[in-house]
Amino acid sequence: MIGYILLPFRGIIRAMGVDFDQLCSILKIKLRMDNRRSMSMSQKGKNSNNQLWLQSFVYAILGGLIAASLIRIDNSLVSYTIFFAFIMVMIAMLMISEFSNVLMDTRDNSILMPRPINSRTLVLAKILHIAFYMLHMSLSLSLVMIIVSIVNHGFVAMLILLSLIVLSALFTLFLTNIFYLGLMNVVNGQKLKDILVYFQIAMAILFMGAYQLMPRMMDLYDLANISMSIEWYSYLIPPVWMSGSFDAYVNGIYDGSHLLFFLLAILIPVLSLFFVIKVLAPKFNSALAQLDVASDEKKKAKTERKEKGIFIDRLSKLFSKTREEATAFKMVWLMSGRERKFKQTVYPAFGYIFIFILMFIFKSKDALSIEGLAASQKYLLFIYVPILLTFSVTQNLCYSDQAKSSWFYRALPLAIPGTILRGSFKSAMVKYYLPVFVITSCLCLFIWGVNILDDMVYGGLSIILITSLIQSWQRPQLPFTAERDTQDIGGNFVKAILLMLSAGLLAGIHYGLSFLPYSMIIAIPIILFFLYLNLKSYRKISWAKVLD
Repeated sequence: MIGYILLPFRGIIRAMGVDFDQLCSILKIKLRMDNRRSMSMSQKGKNSNNQLWLQSFVYAILGGLIAASLIRIDNSLVSYTIFFAFIMVMIAMLMISEFSNVLMDTRDNSILMPRPINSRTLVLAKILHIAFYMLHMSLSLSLVMIIVSIVNHGFVAMLILLSLIVLSALFTLFLTNIFYLGLMNVVNGQKLKDILVYFQIAMAILFMGAYQLMPRMMDLYDLANISMSIEWYSYLIPPVWMSGSFDAYVNGIYDGSHLLFFLLAILIPVLSLFFVIKVLAPKFNSALAQLDVASDEKKKAKTERKEKGIFIDRLSKLFSKTREEATAFKMVWLMSGRERKFKQTVYPAFGYIFIFILMFIFKSKDALSIEGLAASQKYLLFIYVPILLTFSVTQNLCYSDQAKSSWFYRALPLAIPGTILRGSFKSAMVKYYLPVFVITSCLCLFIWGVNILDDMVYGGLSIILITSLIQSWQRPQLPFTAERDTQDIGGNFVKAILLMLSAGLLAGIHYGLSFLPYSMIIAIPIILFFLYLNLKSYRKISWAKVLD
């Protein structure tokens, strides 16, 4: 199957210095192995075939929503520029979020490097391995737009659009590879993996923000009559190349600008392919082999580690009652900063807080000014939206990619595991929620004044209390002891619904209490008392309950 697909390109592949037969064999094995392991969206290690089609269905729906918005635009150059920009951004995001581990997989080196296979063949195999999935997803995202193009412009236009989608997907794929390969040449192993994690987090936040805020921004413009003129910088924007090529056929415009767009749309992806294979391929595998090599900058690391350790020691003594609890506090603080999957799952919540606050605040025009905000009670949003972060932290604290190393818990001379759970909960709240609480409190005090100081304290304590209650009501799990594949998706969904209802209930109670004089001053000691009782209840948790 793979050989038949690549057969028309055999001459080009061989001209790059790639062994065609070896390339087909490697791709065949890679795709077969993918069918035996679950993708990131799969659940509990189930076969990924159905999950891939499920993802395609979700992307088709997302593409349909975009197509429904673009139908309102009469100018084909504008509508298809937005469409191709959407396709390229989505493919780049998928490349980073789903397939960076495939591209950076070092296991191929130990298996294939001893064989008589040149580096260009290995690099092209990695790229085409991902390209097959990227093309699959790009076609899913474009499905509705392809149907619309057939209805509006005919079958030939559909074929042209399909070809341009493939070219845009390949061009985006190669740009992303150039980014990766260039980064590998200037950044050492572990730092590169950390950079990729933070890049994935930033892209997740960007996508969430675009999904929530872009429709509200689009409503401010008259999309039906929007137009775009071709300027000198239009030739530097890849989506314009693709849309200009399609616009040339649809409207019968074959002037110099549209012909140049057509040439750029075809030549640039091909030249990018040659650049990646010819220039960057020789350095790719040597750089890839260094990903697992630790950095030698130990003197600086020791100094930073010592200063950081003193700071954490002081915090652990401040918020912990016993030595065991302080030890758990420090362990969770340090390990949560080292677990890449934990950061990749939790850190986007910081951006989501900002996005949701903006989403609710800017519903009305009065909220566009500080005076309009100060006249409202929207400080409740600043107080209770961060509950998204506390839920994300506490629900992911038990998962680890190296859960088997948690055997040392059983070797500890501890009669009550509750001290570990209590120390880990305090560490998570201090490290992740406390900075957010301080920042939001400063913003609220700046906008609404010191009159809401008691509201901020009451709201912060309420969030900590409800999070600790949800944490204590579920089955106790020690930090970083569970495999991520065993994550209960359905159970987490129920917990998320419970948390949202709890946040609404807390905000409603807070809103009601705001009409009663001195109510916050009276309620704060009550919240502190219940929080103390709940944290004290951790002493009742036995080893049998934790290890069950």
